[in-house]
Amino acid sequence: MTGCPIHFDLLDPAIQADPHPAYARLRQHSPVHRLDRPPMWLVTRHDDVEAVLRDATTFASDLGMDVPIMSMVMKDAPDHTRLRGTVNKAFTPRAIQHLAPRIAAIAEQLADALPNRGDVVEGFANPLSVTVICEMLGVPLDQQDAQRDAMNRYARDALLAGFAATGMGPPELLAEARIGLDALMRILDTAIEDHLANPRDDILGTLVQEEQRGTLTRDELRNLCALLLIGGHETTANMIASGLHWLATNPALFRRLQEQPDLIPRFVEELARLRPPLQRIARRVTRDVVLGGTALPAGAMLMLFPGAANRDEARWTDPDTLDLARDNRGHLGFGTGIHTCPGGPLARLEARIAFEVLLARLDAIALDPARRAQPIIGYAAGNLGWNTLPLLLRKRMRPVMVEDIFAALRALVAGTLEIDEADIDAATCAKTTPEWDSLGHMRILSAVEKTFGVKLPRLAAYRVKDVGELAALIEATLPKGAA
Repeated sequence: MTGCPIHFDLLDPAIQADPHPAYARLRQHSPVHRLDRPPMWLVTRHDDVEAVLRDATTFASDLGMDVPIMSMVMKDAPDHTRLRGTVNKAFTPRAIQHLAPRIAAIAEQLADALPNRGDVVEGFANPLSVTVICEMLGVPLDQQDAQRDAMNRYARDALLAGFAATGMGPPELLAEARIGLDALMRILDTAIEDHLANPRDDILGTLVQEEQRGTLTRDELRNLCALLLIGGHETTANMIASGLHWLATNPALFRRLQEQPDLIPRFVEELARLRPPLQRIARRVTRDVVLGGTALPAGAMLMLFPGAANRDEARWTDPDTLDLARDNRGHLGFGTGIHTCPGGPLARLEARIAFEVLLARLDAIALDPARRAQPIIGYAAGNLGWNTLPLLLRKRMRPVMVEDIFAALRALVAGTLEIDEADIDAATCAKTTPEWDSLGHMRILSAVEKTFGVKLPRLAAYRVKDVGELAALIEATLPKGAA
């Protein structure tokens, strides 16, 4: 291109911690860049990365090496088609959405336990994601910190073992990572045997059925489960941590999302564009081809950078800015083509709920000036995120229910549902409140807004389950002094 000298070292801690300045130089001066050590080509522009991901014939996922734990990721058709088909049966949209109440319950429990000063990776992002994916896989987790921490370490070790097996790390790294990987596999083996003896309707149960049908071998089943646990944990935890760092350094954005929680899904999507957790995707060229004006020989190894592609100035205006009004369709945060991340919808759902829960409980967050945040570096740096993220949290005081609000609401709900007010006990609130169906819920919300003269936050209002929660939401929404 311009002949500008380019420095890019996959093992440079400064680049691993913040790769975007280096990505920008590559996009501008050498978008398909030859790297000598290890020998490969780096691809950074959006059109080129997307073209590679969509052409599985010319750009193979099979790198010519055996990495069992990366089974589905490093396979091409027909094996990839078969393996991906089994995962798709487990990750249906219905199955993912069905998890929302449980994800919210876990997030609320963790958020309530957060101290005013602490590491939110350790206290919130990691335990949320590892608990959700373990429950989805039917892996017992007793919610004790020690056990959750152990599963987090095993997942990280399994990820490191995958990197090391591709030649991205020294043999001693692989030997260390194998310890955690072997421990994880023993846990998965126990869960598989338990599902065989006691069939259950969860993701692991679906995959076990595929093994019994002969679609999967036992080794493929074990490796798929490990891969899903790694992807379901690391991707989501890193996205949540990145979002919290962004909010901690952008108080105006924090306040805007608090005032307009309907924008949280847009915030999550912009995070996936700006800081996609997976930063590196490897491919092998199967024939001589020209990519981005550069001739590549058959057998060349490519390293795609979706994080660079997602900030391509040729694709988006002001791409480094988080813009909640942006049309960011086409970003590659979860890949594209036949290898699109099957867990993308789950990561989006978990992140959305996580931010809804935290924003409802916090008045402010900020970086802790006494402790530096530590980005992910080293051989795990194929993922962009934070090893530690110490924050100062100012928790919102929980509203105390004003009796006359509850009394007025009780009368309104009783009249709307045509039930006796006595069925709604002021002392126990939700405990004796009859369930309302979706139509009744909408009628109640409409009546509330007319009666109290408030505009309830849509998502929060849809999630309330009883008269007590709705009364608290009304009080929190009313202007101070209005009650």
